[in-house]
Formats: sequence, structure tokens, C-alpha cells
Amino acid sequence: MGILKAGGAYVPLDPSYPQERLSYMIEDAQLEVVLNHEATSDVLKAYTGEVVALNMPALYSSYSSSALCTAALGLASSNLAYVIYTSGSTGKPKGVLTPHIGVARLVINQGFMELNERTVMMQCANTAFDAATLELWGPLLNGGQCVLYPYVRLSIDLLNAELDKHSVNSLWLTAGFFREWAMYGSKPRALKQLLAGGDVLDLAAVREVQRNMPELLLINGYGPTENTTFSTTYKFAGQYTSEFVPIGKALSSDELYIMSPMQQLCPFGTVGELYVGGDGLARGYLNRPELTAERFIENPFYDAKGAHSSPRLYKTGDLVRYLPDGNLEFIGRADDQVKIRGFRIELGEVESQLAQQTGV
Repeated sequence: MGILKAGGAYVPLDPSYPQERLSYMIEDAQLEVVLNHEATSDVLKAYTGEVVALNMPALYSSYSSSALCTAALGLASSNLAYVIYTSGSTGKPKGVLTPHIGVARLVINQGFMELNERTVMMQCANTAFDAATLELWGPLLNGGQCVLYPYVRLSIDLLNAELDKHSVNSLWLTAGFFREWAMYGSKPRALKQLLAGGDVLDLAAVREVQRNMPELLLINGYGPTENTTFSTTYKFAGQYTSEFVPIGKALSSDELYIMSPMQQLCPFGTVGELYVGGDGLARGYLNRPELTAERFIENPFYDAKGAHSSPRLYKTGDLVRYLPDGNLEFIGRADDQVKIRGFRIELGEVESQLAQQTGV
């Protein structure tokens, strides 16, 4: 929050990442200041910029505590808010440039969940994962509360204890953890709305949660990092009986198209690649103009007078189709990208690392 209020942009760094990966991200983003905790200082030994240890107030007690005049900073909704690195097929992660408007459109005046001064949301996702955008800014930009999960590892028992302890009413889980959490018979007392995503939801887990918590609002959230967390959402109404698990419809601030390999619109109900755009669209990839041009294509349906039409669309690589009710169904990938605990993994990056090993 301090970084954004000062007019800067933040880059989440996971200290558990390999040193080589962290060093690349720091260099690629040209980080001038790193905020850390003393316990993670070892991963920054090679870093020559300024380090501020947040657990040592003496290091920053001289900093001004006066409120900044946001108008004087000259910020606009198009200014950069953060850079999140995702797996890259060339062997190096790529930084996704997300503007303020992408975050604002995700959590302000949206219709897929309730976010207000009564919202108490658990923040348990890795901050290097863009689901943390919803967990942090969803409650805070709407006058609600954000509860920080205090443990290093996510455990069902520990999570449920924290949910009950803080009367958490809003929660996001990755698809894989959602399945384990659901089959465990979890039933937090105050939980009112649960979002899950990052991969295909397990139908049996959906039904189990609805059986245990019939009053709970369960939402499937789909979207790439390049379109700020969610592009589509689907609310499971009542006891869900369909054999499909839809990813839903576009957010009101977004646009989407299903196109053929020739980038022609696909007939309703046929399978094609999903292209997304609108207010949530990222600027592109940091220092990767060629990849940006490849994945962020010109929007052939751009309408300059349209409220949420964007000059470019992101080529997701996801194959989808429309269901008869107008919701989208995820079919699979057009490439060999996979998901692990919600994180995108480009197999090209794995191949690149293996090729560097002697004897492989």
C-alpha cells in the first residue's frame, strides 16, 4: 500500500524461489528498493540496491509519515501498479505489467461477489500469485478487512482455525486446495462466499461444498495474469447438477472473443481460442517487446467509442466454447502449458533448465 501511495509499482518476490530466478527478476525489473524481513535477507546477498527490513523500524524511523498528496503525484489509472512474473517458455520468467485500472475494475463496482465494509477476507495465496490482488485490494479498497494467514504452509486445519478465529466471510482457494478442503468436510462458521480457480474445478468438490454449506455462495473464477486475475466468473446456484463446470461470463468491464487459428470468430458452441481484453488488460511483458506483440494482438473489433473496448486483446492459449446458456466451458490448452497449484508452468522453461544439466 505504501509503494502505491508513493506513486511506485511493486514486484512480489517469493524468497523460496531459486536464487538464480530471484536474481533474474530483480535485475530484469531493475529494482531500486527491496522491502523484506530480516529472516529473508540471505536471498538478497548479491543485491546492491537499498534494502528496507520492515521488522527493524529503526532503519526507516526517519522516513516522513505525512500523507502524500495523490493529485501532486500525477498518477492516472493507466499508471503501473505491479509486475508479477509468470513462467516463460524461453527458460526465463516474464514480468506482466498490470496498471491501476486493472485492479480497480476487479474489485470496485463489480458484480461477481460482495465487497464492502462488512467484508472480512483471508489473504492466504502466495503474494507472487495474482490471486493475492483480489485478497488484498478487494477488502481494502471497499472499507473491509484483510486477514493475513500467519503460517508458512497452507494447512486445512490451520486455515479453518484462522477462518473461525477472525470470522472470515470471504475466501479464495486454488482449485487443487479447494478439492482437498472440500473433501475434508470443512465448514467455517462465518464463511459466506468462496471463490476457487487457477485450474479446472473438481465437480465432486463443488457438490460436496454445496452439501456441507448450502447457504455458501460458491464462485468459479477464471482468468490469466495478463488480464488481472479474473476475466470470467460463474456463480453456482442451488444444488449444482450439471456435468459441466463453466467458467462463466465476462466481467462487465471486459470483452472476450472465441476465435479460430485464423483469428475469425467461431460459431456459437464450437471450440476456439479465447481472447480477452478490456479494462483488466495488462500493458504487456516487461522488456519483452517481441513476446508482447505476439501475445497482445491488435483487437480487430476495437471500438474507440466503447466504454471498455481495448485496442489490444490477449491471446490466452485456452480453448473454450459457449454452452447453450451463454456461459463458457474450458476445454483445454492450445499448447503444452500446465498448471501446478494454480501456477502456470511453461514446459519450455523446464526443458531449458534440463538442457543445461550435464548428462541430460
